[in-house]
Amino acid sequence: IPGAPDHHLMFPAVYHQAADTTSIVLFTSHDGRLWSRAPGPPVLTTSEFGQWDGGCVFTTPEMVELPNGDFAVAYSGYDVPHKYPRGAWKYGVGLAVWPKGRLMGIVADDKGEFSTAAVAAPGTTLMINAVTDRAGSILVEATGLDGKALPGRSFNDAVPIVGDQFWTPVRWKQHPDLGIEPGTPVSFRFRLDKARLYGLEFR
Repeated sequence: IPGAPDHHLMFPAVYHQAADTTSIVLFTSHDGRLWSRAPGPPVLTTSEFGQWDGGCVFTTPEMVELPNGDFAVAYSGYDVPHKYPRGAWKYGVGLAVWPKGRLMGIVADDKGEFSTAAVAAPGTTLMINAVTDRAGSILVEATGLDGKALPGRSFNDAVPIVGDQFWTPVRWKQHPDLGIEPGTPVSFRFRLDKARLYGLEFR
């Protein structure tokens, strides 16, 4: 993952024999050995027959981050199916792009909550990459190892996150950051209302 080299992504091609097409699915891993398929539909599918990539598609490592924050991975597309005789096909190269690095996320169509495991915070400010509906919001509470909210960083103190927020600082009413030293263990609780959370990072 761009910016997180200790987290790995794989984009294997799946051949669909009945339809004679391919699709690209997403697998993730923390160690490069044990892989799990990410839930949801394929990240890339064969286009309509007759298009330059209407026969089959295959990705090419590695995923990169573009200057504007988009994630992108190159792929080759063929105009005929995978088993077509050699020499009778044409291919081109395309770029699959996920705007603002929003490859996958946690989604709450209505209301939802979740908590993170404790991490040794490498920075003092939590940044968020998220989108909410017009009537939606995200609230964040920071807690210590005892499970209690850090002073001034409870849900009651949280400044709601609304709209399209691309690496925006998480804030509390009287505090612009976590108020802890780098390396201090901290975990987070989230309340999502009609929201999609794509990423977190420390600065």
